[in-house]
Amino acid sequence: MKDASEYLAHVKALVIAAPYIVHWKVVREEAQGDIGLFRYQLTLADGGMLEMFERFQIENENLIVTKYSFHWQDANGSLRKRWDNARHHPEIVTQPHHVHEGRENNVAPHNPVSAEEILEIIRQSAFSENLPE
Repeated sequence: MKDASEYLAHVKALVIAAPYIVHWKVVREEAQGDIGLFRYQLTLADGGMLEMFERFQIENENLIVTKYSFHWQDANGSLRKRWDNARHHPEIVTQPHHVHEGRENNVAPHNPVSAEEILEIIRQSAFSENLPE
């Protein structure tokens, strides 16, 4: 990636190309040189929702995600998973990186993630059987 605008275009292209995303909305988007952020709300084909937030910078053409939260819920509004790097779970070995699984208080260690990785996780775990190759 050469700058923040190029990365935003890349993420949007992934969202548009994903057959399991039926609608998406830009809540916020900023790009200033090498620094940027986005917040998107995605409606999934199964009626679920994914809210994606990422603050990032491009350094030597490499992506560095500085803050993120990816909130995935099912069609009934129940939390499936939320990956984030808020510093509110010092007991987690991978802190500040962690994932909430199924319930807010069910917190587990998790390695840092990016928007591209989350879109792939969701595709594989929820939609892989029903998608064309």
